[in-house]
Amino acid sequence: MAPLLAMSEVKPLDNGRTKTASSLTIATVVGSLLFAPALLLVHLVSHSQLALAQAADSLSDSLGGIALVFALRASAREADDDHPLGHGSAEPIGALVVAILVGTVSIEVLRSALTAARPPSLDGAVLGAFAGKILFKSTIAALATRALKMQQNPAINALRTDALSDVLVCALSIAGTLLARVGWTKIDSLLAVAVVGYISISAIRLGRENVALLMGSSASVERRDALRAITSQVKGVVAIERIVATYFGSALHVHVELVVERALSLVEAHEIGHDVERALLRESDVSRAVAHVGPAP
Repeated sequence: MAPLLAMSEVKPLDNGRTKTASSLTIATVVGSLLFAPALLLVHLVSHSQLALAQAADSLSDSLGGIALVFALRASAREADDDHPLGHGSAEPIGALVVAILVGTVSIEVLRSALTAARPPSLDGAVLGAFAGKILFKSTIAALATRALKMQQNPAINALRTDALSDVLVCALSIAGTLLARVGWTKIDSLLAVAVVGYISISAIRLGRENVALLMGSSASVERRDALRAITSQVKGVVAIERIVATYFGSALHVHVELVVERALSLVEAHEIGHDVERALLRESDVSRAVAHVGPAP
């Protein structure tokens, strides 16, 4: 008996998942658009290089967030004749835009920090701007953490990681400002270089992760084991010979080779294959599932 191939349609990413990620991204964009000019003004008044670094970070957050919103909406579209496997690759493309923007802006901030000739004129505006950004980003991180407890989502996880990173960087900026107040004026530019370095490393990491998604990287061992467990629970599945779960953008495409009883009819084996596909497609991160069914030895 030759193996039977049962192929599913491509499922668009969960609409609720996309709405949550889009809402958090829009909130990040709006907040960052408000903070960027405010921090730039603080830099012009106080000559704080850390304020300039934070302004650049907010600007890149807003521009990258706009790209990510369009990418999220595109990824939720259903498959069509031009994109038969769906639009799942839109999310990592949007994230790559973010990585490029962050890297480009950080180069200019680094140049400014290294060539700064005047020490910062520190006042409450600098500390107030940094504290305000900490409060804003902490709120985004808390909302993203809450959303992740209900449903795993790479886009929301990226927003949370970025927000937590900004909170840490702002805290470092406040520390630098306070140290400059007591006479360590050079620490402002030095910590600005450190901030830029941290942002650049984050941009490189973000770029590498999303290039891997676009190239069809495999899901983690833990995720593959979870998908294997789901498949094994389907009635009629005797054994699982192989399971492959690869990313198409931010969505998983799953191919499973399973074994059923030899005595089953073609129709019965075919239905088991579809039952496996339906079970896998209930997972929010799975957009396509293919069950390859073969007879037991």
